[in-house]
Amino acid sequence: MLKTYNSLLDQESKNHQGQVEPDLVRKLSLFSTTNIVIANMIGAGIFTTSGLLIKEIGHPILLMVLWVAGGLIALCGALCYGVLASAMPRAGGEYVFLSRLFHPIFGFLSGWVSFLVGFSAPIAASAIGVSEYLARSFPQIVDTGHSSLSVWMVKKSIAIAIVITFTLLHSLGI
Repeated sequence: MLKTYNSLLDQESKNHQGQVEPDLVRKLSLFSTTNIVIANMIGAGIFTTSGLLIKEIGHPILLMVLWVAGGLIALCGALCYGVLASAMPRAGGEYVFLSRLFHPIFGFLSGWVSFLVGFSAPIAASAIGVSEYLARSFPQIVDTGHSSLSVWMVKKSIAIAIVITFTLLHSLGI
């Protein structure tokens, strides 16, 4: 079931020797892809969890050690993706890797999991984080004079507005 690295290289070289295959268009530059990888590795968690971590562990040096350890673990994952990308130089990322290494159903499932959990959840979490920062920086925004439920609704409405705003900007190509 698991194919070897050399057989994948042989398959890729056969596929690229004169045979025309439909392929995805590669439009991202090295600069863009590097920034996407960095954003995916770091994420928004550094802005929202650092205070909670320092409260739990108690020392800022230990916090930095934990961030460096996490960075090294993430680097291992990035290097694995680099090896896979060099073995299978085609657009499609995880879908291509999993489809060719195991079975196309795993590539398909990975795409849906990435869409639902890997992309949508962090966007929502980032928007909620921004709304929390706004609420703490400008308390008059959420001060409705009513129950905490209405404050919660205002914060969530701000988060939804942030997601919709950036969705519109992105769809317009801005």
